[in-house]
Amino acid sequence: MTRRHPFHFPQRQRGVALFVALISMVLLSIAGIALVRSVDTTSGVAGNIAFRMGSTGPVNQAVEDAIDKLFRSRTILQNIDQAGLGYYATLQLGETNNGIPAVLTGDYNTMSAAYSGAGLPAASVDAKTKMEVRAVIERMCSKPATPPPYIPTIANCDTLPPKVSPGGTDNKPLDKRPTLPPIPNFRVTVRVDLPNSSTVSHAQAILR
Repeated sequence: MTRRHPFHFPQRQRGVALFVALISMVLLSIAGIALVRSVDTTSGVAGNIAFRMGSTGPVNQAVEDAIDKLFRSRTILQNIDQAGLGYYATLQLGETNNGIPAVLTGDYNTMSAAYSGAGLPAASVDAKTKMEVRAVIERMCSKPATPPPYIPTIANCDTLPPKVSPGGTDNKPLDKRPTLPPIPNFRVTVRVDLPNSSTVSHAQAILR
């Protein structure tokens, strides 16, 4: 006698497992994208910190060069503009809110064109880091509405002469004593660019 097995009709598939798998794949994809972005951000921050630390040496060298031109070798004549030496006898118009001269602002191509177009000296390249360094020296004076030659005075410069004691040993009245000249202040702005990247660093120093 042949034994018959009951026949079962297949149950209708509802697709729940497929739906759960798709959601899981989406969640894993989002987690993967977030991880990649986090790694990229961390790498970018680390690169910026390394660039800032690496630009310290070139910036210090640019400030030392400005000190040499102004006070040691005195190749700069303080009362006239000398773009070939990177020097202006007055604060230049168009600076940013944080005091960066216009010729040192913008992306690399815009800045490079403006810098060279102003007749400023060619950028120096650091031998170790290959960073490009550009600097502008400005005497902290506002240009008066007078024809050239421009001679800075206390009226239009952010300078003051040193205080003079009312006492003295020359027995001369105060109005007969020679007046002391104002002490000029200079602002050195340095821009450092890393070739083939959009990484830029600015630094400033005040000299007197």
